[in-house]
Amino acid sequence: MNKKITSSALAALIIAGSASFTAFAAMDNGTVVIGDKAFDLAYANDSINDPEITSAVIAGGAIYVKDFNGNWINNVTGETTSAGIIPAVVYKNTKGETKFDAADTSVTAIKEASYLKTFTSITNSITNTSKVIYLTAVDQYGEAYDIKTDSSYKVTATINGIPLSDTQVNLTTDNNMAKIALNKDLVENDVIVIKLDKFDKDVNTSGAKLISEVSTNFVVAKAKLSQLNLTSEKPVTEFNNEDIIYNKITQNDGAILTTDMIKFNINPKTSATVASDVTVTASLRGGSDADKNDIMISAKSTKEGMYEVTPYVGTTFDAEGTIKAAKFDVTTTVNGIATTIDSITLPKLKVNTKTVTNLVIRNAHNEVIQENGNNVTALVYRNGVLDNNLTVEKLNIDGKLSTTTPVKSLRFNAEEAGNYIVRLSVNGTIASKDVVAISEVTSLASIELGDNITDNSIIANEMTPVYRVIGVVDNKWDKIISDTSGWTIEAKNKEGTSFDSFANIVYYKHDAKGVIIDATIDDAEGIAVKFAPSATSVNSLESDTTLTIKVGNKTISSTDVITDTLDVTVRAKSKVKSIILADNKISTISGASVKKEIVIIDQYGKAITDPTMVKVLYGSKTTATVSYDDRAKKMYITYFGEAIGTDTIVVKSLTEPAITATANISIGDNTNINTIVFNKNNYKVYNDANNDVLDGSVALTYKINDGDIDVPTNALHVISDSKLVTVTTDGSVINVKAKAGVNTATTGIGSDTIITISVLTANGKTDSINLTFSDDVSIVTPSTVAIKDTVDENKDLAGTQLIIGRDEKGNVVNETTGQITLLGVDQYGNKDIDVTTDTTWTSSNSEIAKVDANTGLVTAVKPGKTTITGFYKGNLYTIEVVIPEVK
Repeated sequence: MNKKITSSALAALIIAGSASFTAFAAMDNGTVVIGDKAFDLAYANDSINDPEITSAVIAGGAIYVKDFNGNWINNVTGETTSAGIIPAVVYKNTKGETKFDAADTSVTAIKEASYLKTFTSITNSITNTSKVIYLTAVDQYGEAYDIKTDSSYKVTATINGIPLSDTQVNLTTDNNMAKIALNKDLVENDVIVIKLDKFDKDVNTSGAKLISEVSTNFVVAKAKLSQLNLTSEKPVTEFNNEDIIYNKITQNDGAILTTDMIKFNINPKTSATVASDVTVTASLRGGSDADKNDIMISAKSTKEGMYEVTPYVGTTFDAEGTIKAAKFDVTTTVNGIATTIDSITLPKLKVNTKTVTNLVIRNAHNEVIQENGNNVTALVYRNGVLDNNLTVEKLNIDGKLSTTTPVKSLRFNAEEAGNYIVRLSVNGTIASKDVVAISEVTSLASIELGDNITDNSIIANEMTPVYRVIGVVDNKWDKIISDTSGWTIEAKNKEGTSFDSFANIVYYKHDAKGVIIDATIDDAEGIAVKFAPSATSVNSLESDTTLTIKVGNKTISSTDVITDTLDVTVRAKSKVKSIILADNKISTISGASVKKEIVIIDQYGKAITDPTMVKVLYGSKTTATVSYDDRAKKMYITYFGEAIGTDTIVVKSLTEPAITATANISIGDNTNINTIVFNKNNYKVYNDANNDVLDGSVALTYKINDGDIDVPTNALHVISDSKLVTVTTDGSVINVKAKAGVNTATTGIGSDTIITISVLTANGKTDSINLTFSDDVSIVTPSTVAIKDTVDENKDLAGTQLIIGRDEKGNVVNETTGQITLLGVDQYGNKDIDVTTDTTWTSSNSEIAKVDANTGLVTAVKPGKTTITGFYKGNLYTIEVVIPEVK
């Protein structure tokens, strides 16, 4: 014979002899087809059947093997083949013979008609509100059976053993299922028995045969809660610290729902708020009306803000099976209606000397609120009648008169001695407070100018003024700020020559950096002599000159004048002694500039800040200018490339031509640009969801060749999506903001959307920066928060010291309180955001000084030291408070 089963195929079949097979509508895996015959593995491997197998091979026909993955293999080629070429065969195994049609399929058999064999499952359950069950079935082949209820079905039911009538039990078909509905009121714990029979014909026909039946029992349970139906109660007020009803939940018919089952998931949406800042409760409406069982949802916040609230029933909010209502927002604000004004204890006032004290207004919940100046009235009484000899001015946080801005303090000024009552009130409210003000006449006792000035602090022709604080005390030995309108000052040398405009009497204060500056009498911290080294009378002095300064409270020649004298040595005007260039080899391109530091030193070893004291010489390829940066407090020289080539820049002293500094300049084309890199931007860009006017912008800057060359934006290509952002340029600054009309609703920009801005140089150097646009509320970054520097009244000592009762010179001042302020930066780069009221304040010793836990206002109690601590978002801020003893 010329046909055989390949050894590999036979080996595979024999080795797998112990494997199990699955037979459905195709031959088992491990089958051998020889012509029109097929044998399973066990049959073919039995030696008793060798003659039959050999005979089949001799009879001829193609040989195929079905491997254990169900693939047919051609015995000759060893390749996988389609089942479609397998012929019809007689299949033999140890159990007998089976015919298979071509393509390895079962011989189609004639099946009897399907009929309902068994009821298989019951869906739904009987409760006091749900009185319907559904039944499914399978036929004699185990296939799903489509139920069509007719007269061959019979249903019966009992409640607690009592049969129901035909009208109380209804059998219908629903979606190929038997639907049985009970028309009978049920209560909890009723026992229900339902039986359904299926006959082969009409149940009332003689000889009807029962085919299938099902009987099921139920104990009636109360319906389970399926949903929470939330309806708004339209709250009319939404004030902090007040119970506000927001919604109601109506009872689900038949389901148990009590107030203690309802819990709340709270998501704070305002910066500096947490979930515990609001309490949400569920309670019954009560009363006698039909809606008395409605569950009312109310909220009470202890900190104003927005909170997202989701009522739910379940073990936890995210647990499986938890039933959640629709979420709603609780938005609260501080009740702005004033009810009380904090007590004010004034020190004894001095006639024509102003005294400032803090004003604190609270609402019914003892919260500090803001009231504009035009809403606060101060009436002054003396001897029971209105009096205008004591004025009370309302000041804002900046110490300016308040009309349409919130009042932070009051300034008292008595023009006559006497006992006054100041009645403070907030218009249209019950808030009022009487303040006792007693004023007395004092007289100027002394003026103290301090030690002579002999160092190099005043140099002719310097631009920065020099202040000398004057000590002014009255006959009570208290420091006072007098009216200086009649005071006089003179500055003369030993020959008696006057140096007008060199020295003036001014009021002074400290700026935010602690530097003394001019002030008005309204916001003055004291009186000072202001020396102007740049005044015409002294700016050209070539040698050191000593001037005698006299200050008097009236004409110096008056016999009763109170005066003091001070000798001031004005050093000869600065001269250039050396010029130092930060870099004397400069590379730039035509049309660009390079800015480098230049240091010019005078004969005193001090840096000169007057650019006019030097001259710049240059050739035809470049120009250069020297300038002073007041913010950086440095001098700079800026080189401008005019044409390609090389050039030399010489900086020389105007008065000493031999004193020079030289820089060599190389001006190339665009190939001189090696890199361009955006400077890092740490902040998001605010894009309001609705109002374009509120949109923020960002100023982007870049460095070329690591900052060595300043190339203006008009020499670059700025690339952005003009549909989303607007880009404007100014010098070397790229300004970007969201395009008008672009917001979250239209494009998604604003909801932490990233927009890419790119720059491209003429020679193909490029860089990009990703800007995040957001409409999130401003949130101060905790790491940026710091105590406002003006709080520290002893900057020479480590830490922060707040001194109440004396100034930085140790002079007694009329104050009993001090304000601590915390400032930070938000995610948009906005600086100096006040988070003081978002901080919790405590005092380590309230017997020395108390602090308002919410406002950071410190009130002195008695002499001593204590530590005030502020807690803001996990960070602690400490201030040493000193209450000096006043004798």
